[in-house]
Amino acid sequence: MTTHAISKIENTETADQPSSPAENLYTYQARAMPILLGWSVGSVVAGALWLRSAGKFWRGLGSQFLGWGAIDGLIAGFALRGAAKSAARLESGTITTAEHQRQWLQFERFIWLNVLLDVGYVLGGVWLKRSSSHDPQRQGMGWGIAIQGGFLLIWDILLASISRSKRRGT
Repeated sequence: MTTHAISKIENTETADQPSSPAENLYTYQARAMPILLGWSVGSVVAGALWLRSAGKFWRGLGSQFLGWGAIDGLIAGFALRGAAKSAARLESGTITTAEHQRQWLQFERFIWLNVLLDVGYVLGGVWLKRSSSHDPQRQGMGWGIAIQGGFLLIWDILLASISRSKRRGT
């Protein structure tokens, strides 16, 4: 057999694997999660700086940025680790196309559920800010919750929408 023929056989798609990395959920997650990780790092740094402020508003804002940033960082880290493990399993053939598609749909549904939670975070933050007119620290916390929830709302809508488009190949 010629090397050209061997190369052609090695590159032939199997029924158990997606046709290209662009159609791979785990590759998509690995490319998307560094954005959340970047937001996380920025939030933690800003939060730590604001916590050192003399102003109660800034300390309240900083506490929320630090806390939400740390949680976002954990989520991004676990997602990147899980995506790498699943990508290896997909490449080895231990995840079938059907399982891959099931996981992709489950991922999208989970993200859309998060969109609903994000709306709640924004509304909760606005409520805290508005109900604390005489407490600057609580106003800062309210703003922090609303800003972090707003970012996650936009992030999750984009994450789920782009994921659906990639899954459908459009």
